[in-house]
Amino acid sequence: MSKFKKALFCGIAPLLMAGMLSVTSQAVASGERLYGRFTQDNELYTPRNYREWVFIGSSVTPNDMNDGAAAFPEFHNVYIDPGSFEYWKKTGEFRNNTVIVKELVSVRGKESPSGNGYFPGEFNGIAAMVKSEKRYPDRPGNWAYFGFPEGARHGAIQEDSACSACHQEHAAQDQVFTQGYPVLRAAKP
Repeated sequence: MSKFKKALFCGIAPLLMAGMLSVTSQAVASGERLYGRFTQDNELYTPRNYREWVFIGSSVTPNDMNDGAAAFPEFHNVYIDPGSFEYWKKTGEFRNNTVIVKELVSVRGKESPSGNGYFPGEFNGIAAMVKSEKRYPDRPGNWAYFGFPEGARHGAIQEDSACSACHQEHAAQDQVFTQGYPVLRAAKP
């Protein structure tokens, strides 16, 4: 690299870094930092590294406790993006651009060397919900729900009657089942 190019790079690089840091700081401060990536149609790409997010709880609705016909006969391991969890701890609210991922896991069986119960089996996929005033202004509470068909790169937005209706009727706060997530309840200010 010539001395001129090196001097130019060394002079511009710190300015670029300062600009990027400033934009990042503003995004975090405004609650706009995104943990999700979206298509042009505002469908959510499959979230990356969601298992490194904050685990907020798990539930299971087995068929044998629901007359053989549970709506969701599997474990649901639920994660919230780290920025939204930090916001929750400060405000007790779900910020704009909150992403919550629900990992679906089959029920393997009811017996284990440790005793009887319900034990997780294989991963069945994920579902997610995203709160965004900008992307989903006409959705109830600005929440959109996504199902991720097997092999799809992004989730399909679910009809409001599929997920939102139940969340609106039964969720304890802002369409989120906080009553089932002890981590959220404990962190709420």
